[in-house]
Amino acid sequence: MGIFKIYILAILTGFMTGVITIPYRWIIGKSIYLREIMFDINNSKYYLILAFIGIYLIGLVINKIAEDMPVIRGSGIPQVKGQIYGRVSIPNSLKGIILKFLGGVMGISVGYSLGREGPSVQMGALIGEQISKVFKVNRVERKYLIMSGASAGLSSAFTAPLASAIFVAEELQKYFNSRLIVFSFLGAITSGYMSSKIFLKNDYLDIKIIYPEGLNYLEYIYITIAFAIFMSLVGKAFSNMLLFFQKKNSEIRISKYIKVFLYTAMIFIIGIFYIDLTAGGESFLIKEATENSTSILILIFFIVLKLLFTTISYSTGFPGGIFLPLLVIGGLSGKLFGLILVYFNILTVENLGIFIFLGMASAFVVVVRSPATGIILILEMTSDFTLLPSMVIIVGLAYTISSFFKVYPVYDLLYEVLVKNDKSQEKVELVYELGRESQLIGKEIADLSLPGKLQITSLERQGSVVEVTGQTKLQLNDIIGVLVPRKNIEGFYDSLRSLAKED
Repeated sequence: MGIFKIYILAILTGFMTGVITIPYRWIIGKSIYLREIMFDINNSKYYLILAFIGIYLIGLVINKIAEDMPVIRGSGIPQVKGQIYGRVSIPNSLKGIILKFLGGVMGISVGYSLGREGPSVQMGALIGEQISKVFKVNRVERKYLIMSGASAGLSSAFTAPLASAIFVAEELQKYFNSRLIVFSFLGAITSGYMSSKIFLKNDYLDIKIIYPEGLNYLEYIYITIAFAIFMSLVGKAFSNMLLFFQKKNSEIRISKYIKVFLYTAMIFIIGIFYIDLTAGGESFLIKEATENSTSILILIFFIVLKLLFTTISYSTGFPGGIFLPLLVIGGLSGKLFGLILVYFNILTVENLGIFIFLGMASAFVVVVRSPATGIILILEMTSDFTLLPSMVIIVGLAYTISSFFKVYPVYDLLYEVLVKNDKSQEKVELVYELGRESQLIGKEIADLSLPGKLQITSLERQGSVVEVTGQTKLQLNDIIGVLVPRKNIEGFYDSLRSLAKED
């Protein structure tokens, strides 16, 4: 298929992703009204009991959905990585989209501390997969449409197309090439534009950004280093707790009915007393950013509670992400650091806004380990590029310091959990398009020295299948297929891609 047609399909993927994920975001945003009714302490005890039963039954339905189609569990971002590698197979992508949508809406609407972004990314990737099937594109083009959809999903979740395209390259692929960026941008810009026409109000613009005055350079340096260390510790705690509760939840051998009952009790107690901490918590962060009535001790309590609530909610395996709750925890932690400086008369309360945004970016970068995405995401959310110099310094320092604390990329860790039991000896085919800088171009197949003594098993050239022989000479834009052991697919994927140097 011609490159122009694939660009059109990438735009179509972005459009269809917006059609699905924008209502997903809208419904979740409006679900606060449902929670306000359910958790109203002024209701009669019979009504509260009925609400508890309703949340419990919804939990059982979500649990059933997750059992029937395990590939939609959690955020979905690790599964998308597996989809790109070829390790994760989703035969019925349409069913996956429907169940991910329903599971995410139900779980977040009743109060589970989960985000909308991970499911949006996975639904976008599944839409890209579905479109690739309908239009019968080749396997390399399929991969690009999956990434276009993933980028579009994140873009519609945050109305941040630039960060979304960068996220796909930096986190999902860990590789930048021109064609990947173009496809990701086409999907992200399309859905991001649609999102901007629906979600007209940007609440983050209400947060004032006022830089501290009267500090000398030495004080700036001390504050910067202390803040980076503090946010590194917050990120370390988040990452460790996320993996800890996920591991413990899988080890606890009790009835699913009891587990869901315990989840429901947790949600109900938090919903009754601290409704702002339910779901993603974005509205709570906005409120804390525009009001200065919360004391240091109360804010510490809220951060710890949100941290526990989020990591336990994610351990359920119910559809939902960690992106937004992580940003909320980071923003609240940034405010906490700022309040401590205010207490010692180093800053004024007017300076808290900048620490909230720096905290959001730092927490994301420490946990996800994607600095470019973290910086650009917050800049797009705030529309204030005066933050850039401070953010680059703080985020870069937090990224470096956290590496000494052995904070590893959370989505890589979750991906390892996803595939740890997959010891299949089956071989799967990886496909690559030879870019103009590939060292394989011009070589005969018999002369190649591929890693692991692998062999090229298929070859497509200008839409036609070419017979593979030892004398076949490789050309620019050839699509080669290599059979690799499924259990080692990730290592071979990266090493072969570096040889192909896809444009």
